[in-house]
Amino acid sequence: MVKPRRARGEAGARAAGNERMRCGCAALWRLLRSGRVLNRVLCRGSGPVWGLVVLVMCGLPALAQNAVRARSIQVGDETRTYLLSQPAGAPGPRPTIIALHGAAQTSESFKGYFGLEPTAAREGLVVAYPQGFGRVWDDSRPAAMRLKAALRPGEDVPFLLALAQSLVAEGIADPNRIYLVGISNGGFMVERMACEHAETFAAYAVIMATAPANVRETCRPARAVPIMFIHGTADPVIGWDGFWTPLGATLSAPDSAALFAKANGCGDAQVTELPDLAPYDGTRISVRRWEGCRDNAEVALYRVERGGHQPPARVETTGELAQPFLGLRSQDMDSGEEIWAFFSRFSLAPAPVAGALPGGPVPAPGTPAMRPAPAAGGRRDVPLPLPAPARNSQAVKPAGGQ
Repeated sequence: MVKPRRARGEAGARAAGNERMRCGCAALWRLLRSGRVLNRVLCRGSGPVWGLVVLVMCGLPALAQNAVRARSIQVGDETRTYLLSQPAGAPGPRPTIIALHGAAQTSESFKGYFGLEPTAAREGLVVAYPQGFGRVWDDSRPAAMRLKAALRPGEDVPFLLALAQSLVAEGIADPNRIYLVGISNGGFMVERMACEHAETFAAYAVIMATAPANVRETCRPARAVPIMFIHGTADPVIGWDGFWTPLGATLSAPDSAALFAKANGCGDAQVTELPDLAPYDGTRISVRRWEGCRDNAEVALYRVERGGHQPPARVETTGELAQPFLGLRSQDMDSGEEIWAFFSRFSLAPAPVAGALPGGPVPAPGTPAMRPAPAAGGRRDVPLPLPAPARNSQAVKPAGGQ
């Protein structure tokens, strides 16, 4: 009679101990991944030893990686390529992010530079990194601003639509949870897709790009568009305040976000300061959010004070040579984590009507409402900036370069 109770007691104690270890390891990994604690540990002689202890005792949760492979798709007369990053062994369809590189980048170099992979692996996300022809995208800026004569872009709108449809047809992507993000030239392309094909992607993120002035009168999204912007006030390539040249003009970052807020019928914006997690990096981040938008959409603008032409990242991926050309890179937040936190709240699936009985009316398929989406169960090169435009009437260089 005593031994069985003792055995059960030992098993219960072991289970409780394992649970305490699991919770303790999870808390320790969160501290290490926060950046500041990791920096302090590694700056001491015992850093590598403690790092090894954590790996041995707690496993390798932070080192999980998606499987990445090169693929191609035929779009009209063009054979287009992309990298596909998928969670190993995770059944589909999955939430999917399509990520667009900046001018002069490859999909491979962008994957390493942007730093979205750790978030994708942790959250079970699929990420597609398409490659632009000539390493550029056919965004909605005037052709002269994009060096179209020198760098011929492909038919990028059909390509991105076909890519999304293909991933859905293969059972890889959840059709209600496909998201689009881009940096620089890729960010301009994201804005074009948000204006022209709002029905395809559940939410959008624009980094280091502002709206071309010519879209003020033409951008009429088919639905309210959840969209976020991240931009540095000291960006030497795509200026925070926008610019004008004889070749074309761009809006300021605040006016670009306000353009979509107006289209979404949003209310007033509220500004929140983010914690200064890395006081040594010379930047601060604040967020301006427009809420009360139609269909529960949202518009957010992340202002990176003194930030350059680089997406914020907790872990540096560019090396010291990038800063003189691109400006400061904030370490007060991780772009990949912040983007997914925004994306994960939105889905194209219609929200149920409040008070409706089972089998009752639901919103028409053509007018999906926003609702929170269900939870989802190598870094090297930098974008090469083309010459920044002159700011006077003599300017002949392409505005923004990216």
